[in-house]
Amino acid sequence: MLTSIAWIGAVLVFLASALLGLLSNDDLIIAGVYAELSVIIWIVIVPLAILSLGSGVAISLITQWGLTRHYWVLFKLGLTAGATVLLLVHARVVDETAIVMHSVHGGASPLQGQLVFDAAAALVVLAAITLLAYAKPRGLTPWARRPRSWVSGTRVRGRRDSG
Repeated sequence: MLTSIAWIGAVLVFLASALLGLLSNDDLIIAGVYAELSVIIWIVIVPLAILSLGSGVAISLITQWGLTRHYWVLFKLGLTAGATVLLLVHARVVDETAIVMHSVHGGASPLQGQLVFDAAAALVVLAAITLLAYAKPRGLTPWARRPRSWVSGTRVRGRRDSG
């Protein structure tokens, strides 16, 4: 959960910087901002996304929620995995924008607006993921109806596990 919250914070910083780059008229600020965005995405955001995905899977496997027992966990996993894949595609756009903005002085690029839009869209998805983790809507998957024999003390087909 901590990595997901950190991921949201990093995307907020990214969005603020992308807005600065979009709205600024100073070539030095613009070049610096897009170089910064390239560093932020590869050094902070991508690792947080991967950690968030990995820790989400690990936590679901060791808690009562399970990886495939509840629809909200599967949906959250799907959103997180999808957001991570799109992030990796988006990171290449950030790198391209940094190169373009460093070499082109005084000109705007449509990629600048795309970075702002993509960061805002990412915040919506990350907010939905966080809301799912908090609300934990009801609904069991078909896999949840199977007994969990590895849990000590649970009934499995009429017998009790020792332990």
